Amino acid sequence: MSRLSSAAPKDMAHALEVLGDALCADDVAVREHAAELLVKELARADSAGHGPILRLLQTSWWPPQERLARPALDAVLTAVAGMSSEAPEVDEAALLVSNLYRAHPLPLGMLEEALGHEKASVRRVAAGAVGRVGKAAVSLLPRLLTMLDDAEPVVGAALESLGSLASAAPELALPALFDQVGRAEGTRQYLALMSLRSLLEEGRHEGKPAPELASLEPVLLKTAEDPLPPVRLEAVSLLGLGRLSSLSTVATLRQRLKDESPAVAACAAVALLRVGAPPQEAASLLAAQLAAPEQSEKVGAALSALEGVEPATLGRIRETLEAAARSATGLVGAALRELLPRGG
Repeated sequence: MSRLSSAAPKDMAHALEVLGDALCADDVAVREHAAELLVKELARADSAGHGPILRLLQTSWWPPQERLARPALDAVLTAVAGMSSEAPEVDEAALLVSNLYRAHPLPLGMLEEALGHEKASVRRVAAGAVGRVGKAAVSLLPRLLTMLDDAEPVVGAALESLGSLASAAPELALPALFDQVGRAEGTRQYLALMSLRSLLEEGRHEGKPAPELASLEPVLLKTAEDPLPPVRLEAVSLLGLGRLSSLSTVATLRQRLKDESPAVAACAAVALLRVGAPPQEAASLLAAQLAAPEQSEKVGAALSALEGVEPATLGRIRETLEAAARSATGLVGAALRELLPRGG
């Protein structure tokens, strides 16, 4: 403990190594004692080891002992209060907090209080932990939505958690995601697009009707031209999932078949099939990607885009899939043959 409290990097590293071994020991009492020592040091506001201790507890302390869960939560929030909200250790702290909540029924009121903390670093930890706690924390969703007007990186953590909890309360999540897609920019908009697509895909798998996306069509058409491939991919996917079949949407999707990103091009092909456009162009693009075994990125992009696609859509290109399956070998052939029965 003396070395852990030392400002000398070598002393601290040695102490963390020994305590890390103890944290994973076969002896339950040894594990608990090591965790208790680390939690106590973490609770010291002036400790020089907050970051390394958070990382060690997050990666090696499982399951956390019940009697230490509440003190550990208090210690984590104390430690991050002295950090920058941009510090990478803040993500470690959010993961550790979610571990504590998943292991033991800690009061959700502590997380809710942390969401309103004066320090942005604490708010970021709480916002990031809510989604990782899962459905047990869905009651905090209304409070989480107020975080969408916070500053970065707090709002990014809140959006990620919103995406994680969206399927548990779509009536609250959808309006918020629509709003963020429509008015946000950069990373915030990308996270909103990704969360909205995830929610729509999950709902489709469960047989739920898709929400009406017509109001977002202008924004999606614009973001389909974004310089960043991941943003274009999310926009193109949503145009297809929303079954938006206007002339503008079809024209944009046809243009994206020529995208420099194989993943975006493949998603555009699937989107064209979903909106009811003639299947020839989409089938040709997917066939070309699947017939390029020396270009694994193209093959992977096509298979990824086709994975999870509904049978009716696959049925529109059944002949293409059959031909590709006959020509392909190994894992690619097996994946295509698995798709075929669903395309009948």
